[in-house]
Amino acid sequence: MSTAATASLWKTLLPPAMVGTDKKPLQLPPLPGAVGALLAQLPQHTEHPAQLLLQAAGILTVCERAGQRPQPTPLPASHVAATVDNAHALPDPALHATLRWVLTEAPQHLQIHWLEQLAVAGWRLPAALLPLALDTAQRASVLRPAVSAVLGERGRWLAHQNSSWRYAAGTAETAPADTRWQEGTLAQRLQLLRQERQSQPSVARARLQASLPDLPAKERTELLAVLQTGLSADDEELLTALAHKDKSREVRQTARTLLVQLPDSAITQAAIARLQACVQASGKNAVWTIAPPEAADPDWKNHGIELERPKYESLGERAWWLYQLARQVPLVWWTQHTGMAPEALLQWVAQNDWRDALVRAWWDVLRPAPDAAWCHALLQHWPGKALPDSQAAVLALLPTEQREPYWLRQLEGVDKSSADQLEAMVQQITAAYPPGQHLSLALSEQLLAKIAPYLQRHYYRQQGLPPLCCVLHPDTLPRLQALAQNPLATEDKDTQAFAQVLRQQLPLLMARQALARLPRATTPSPAIQGTP
Repeated sequence: MSTAATASLWKTLLPPAMVGTDKKPLQLPPLPGAVGALLAQLPQHTEHPAQLLLQAAGILTVCERAGQRPQPTPLPASHVAATVDNAHALPDPALHATLRWVLTEAPQHLQIHWLEQLAVAGWRLPAALLPLALDTAQRASVLRPAVSAVLGERGRWLAHQNSSWRYAAGTAETAPADTRWQEGTLAQRLQLLRQERQSQPSVARARLQASLPDLPAKERTELLAVLQTGLSADDEELLTALAHKDKSREVRQTARTLLVQLPDSAITQAAIARLQACVQASGKNAVWTIAPPEAADPDWKNHGIELERPKYESLGERAWWLYQLARQVPLVWWTQHTGMAPEALLQWVAQNDWRDALVRAWWDVLRPAPDAAWCHALLQHWPGKALPDSQAAVLALLPTEQREPYWLRQLEGVDKSSADQLEAMVQQITAAYPPGQHLSLALSEQLLAKIAPYLQRHYYRQQGLPPLCCVLHPDTLPRLQALAQNPLATEDKDTQAFAQVLRQQLPLLMARQALARLPRATTPSPAIQGTP
């Protein structure tokens, strides 16, 4: 079947798949060849239109994959087609089986952690798992950087052979920096830029600046955000130019977000001057008041401020202007200008008509450049719906050791009457820990003790427990695994029920323990001759 015929059939299937076969009847077009004959038999086996559509899509997908012929792909001159790999392929067959389960069934949190640790230990994926890993990351873009880091030369060669895998078809990790920048994937360029910003920030800035005119807006935005690392006054000229002249709104906003972190920059000083007119002390007691502009200044357009409030915006017109003015000003200005600490500012604004605009602006400034004092103030004087994110997002900005006291105090007050509160806490806690980080032993033990009575609830069995098992302290895993493997070892009914629920998480617990025992690759990999 030709490519044109395949495309025609997909066009026929998509409308009823999008709106439903009850609204858009399915009509399979007659197709030549064996595939057409197979599709023609489908109505004989089912009368349900939706089932017919799914069967047709399944047949088309399988036949399309089986008949795919790789097109000759000219590789970069620097790319050797899998002739040499500088990292070992993971050799242990038992770990291969664990890794296959991780790639197919584990939560994304554990998938990322496993792949990142493989890279840290100096391993690459075994050849047999390369297609699975590439397919998995093709469906979940959040996995792509971690997968790309452990593909090796063979995996990158393979990625060149399938258009669906081109996201990973970069250049060799051992290639010179200029080659990785010119021929690598976006993930490779981001990695290179981060590395250079840590050691040679001016070199990284010059590299990025030279390439910006040739990059699409999305890539310009992502690469520009890397200047957060090593940000200094030396970056002001480039950021100012982008904030004023770049065609992309996202790029201009990213540049302004970075400039907010340079209080002495010209753009930030101008933003402070605009806002300062709105925040004044009045009366004998110097009471601070806020008076947003009564009318928009046409010159605001030149400073990244939208004059017209979007229709979907919940803020009123003046509040919309105030929000935009305030998010261009560093948080340190507020404490210096008013003499109030973050806690006092939040208490002050809570009684103010413009609370929602200011809290939202402060949060926009805080996220890219976390400040512990502001985070603690938000958690202690929670502004409710004025903050568009949850407490978990604020806690995630704090160092690990500063987060857990909040949760431990909250857990002390949880009982059987507060199941919903515990559910929300579990969500917050699991969301706040990125791959590779875990709870303390004390918090892990207390959480396990608190959720045990609720494990029969659907949420904990199906949604809450897998992410929690990904972040529990490693010292809890052997006991949990032993309990899951032998639930009848105890006569306690509650413990037996806990063990039965844990049995479903046994592969996850074993995968985490296998990762803890992952050996390091210590010797150079042998050359792999030829192509796969």
